[in-house]
Amino acid sequence: MNVTVNRNAYILPWLGIALIVAGAIVTIITRRFELLNNLLLGAGAVLLLIYAVMRPDEIREFIGGRQARYGTSTVLSIIFFAAIAGLLYWMAYQNEDWRVDVTETGEFTPPEETIELLESLDEPVHVIGFYTVDLAQQREQARSILESLAANSDSLTYEFQDPEINPLLAEQYELNFNGTLVFITNQDQPDETFSRANSLADRDIHVALLEVANPVEKKLYIVTGHGEPAMDNFGPEGIGTTIGLLEDQGFTIEPLNLFTTGSVPDDATVVALIGPQSPLDQSEVDALRTYIENGGAAFVARDVVDSEGRSIAEDDGLNGYLRDAWGVTLRNDVIIDQDLARAGQTFGLEFLGAEYGTSPIITTDLQEFGTRFSLARSIATEPPESVTITELVSTSGDAWGETDITTLSEQGTAEPGEADAQGSLIIGLSAERAEGEGRIVVFGDADFVTNANLVWGGNSILFANALNWLANDELTIDLAPRESIQRQVNIPEQQLRMLRFVSTWFGPILMGVIGIVVWRARRQRV
Repeated sequence: MNVTVNRNAYILPWLGIALIVAGAIVTIITRRFELLNNLLLGAGAVLLLIYAVMRPDEIREFIGGRQARYGTSTVLSIIFFAAIAGLLYWMAYQNEDWRVDVTETGEFTPPEETIELLESLDEPVHVIGFYTVDLAQQREQARSILESLAANSDSLTYEFQDPEINPLLAEQYELNFNGTLVFITNQDQPDETFSRANSLADRDIHVALLEVANPVEKKLYIVTGHGEPAMDNFGPEGIGTTIGLLEDQGFTIEPLNLFTTGSVPDDATVVALIGPQSPLDQSEVDALRTYIENGGAAFVARDVVDSEGRSIAEDDGLNGYLRDAWGVTLRNDVIIDQDLARAGQTFGLEFLGAEYGTSPIITTDLQEFGTRFSLARSIATEPPESVTITELVSTSGDAWGETDITTLSEQGTAEPGEADAQGSLIIGLSAERAEGEGRIVVFGDADFVTNANLVWGGNSILFANALNWLANDELTIDLAPRESIQRQVNIPEQQLRMLRFVSTWFGPILMGVIGIVVWRARRQRV
């Protein structure tokens, strides 16, 4: 046994050196000494020590031999250049603000608006990234982004936490989604303020930073008591997820039963009426009218009249107020747009928004994601002189508003008729009075903000932008889009095979040939 171990001892120094190199590489990558790299470095050193104990004569012979003398200068050169590289790396690591972004569009640099916001910070901001093990790759992307932010401000620090390991911390910051960045000012103080970014998009990070740097009080009341989607329902028909996203936009949200309160609270920034299934009482309509005409802001979304209950709901007087005071008429039809319909449909009852207006509500990222609507009604406009209306989302030019909803639902057939509005139809719009007496946003579809449709990225952006515009918080949605340049290289298959061969085998073959040539040359000299 001892003879076998001694015969195989020549492997120990090579294995020890390999472990030490592996430990050094891990240390460079992780930038810290942890269990793995400590084990690698320690195991490598132990193997070298064991070899020295087992074969001390070979060690002495190597140190005093010709190889050692000739190799000393080479080893010293390697150590010298490694020391220089290590020193440069250490200096760069200690100065994270030494950054150069060589990409044409500044892909790894925060937007100018975000940099200006970072430079204006009066209070330190601490960021906690909540990522589970499943999102390790996304966590590293977040780390790179946060490093860029920290390089532009000494007031920003960050750390990462696993919400499954530290659930109390996740609960403290009211975490709604895994993979969330929480921006905090005055941490662990009575006046602590925080906001959340649910994605790594420039806009979400800018909004979250803006909310803690320049907090704006935004109180949203959602009208209840008429069969609206439930605020605490996270199923497909509820708006629980929607509420969470709005809270991440800085809104404080409460339900509002106008029948019992009789008026809109004084601290309301925006009031939203989403998909009522039964009529509002006249006192409730009067309360909304008074609130809006006194400079308030309201979001109204009413679905297609496809049942007797909804038909009764249309007689509550709210539609009449929108028509008479604002020149906005919710037509009694259902939009059919076959050009941008969902695949597999006989009719285009579920379709994508085709055209977007020019408004602070319509941002570039919204248009990139697109919006989806289901069983929507069209809107007609004839505004008075004091009202300015902006079309937000419209259908394609081949759409029509089917008024014979009964035949459509019972027989499944529909053709555009004389009574049907045709062409590009308005799905949603915004309106404001020149005197500043109120703002409204009206949609002929309430389903687009429910949990089932909110997963369609543009729907959530559209809804949040509309509410921020109503709240006069346009800074939250005003972020210049980052230019995106798509580059693609098409390589023929033959060249691709050659590239694979060169990248995989050329280097090892060349080194092998050089080794053989050097070996033969030395043999001939001997």
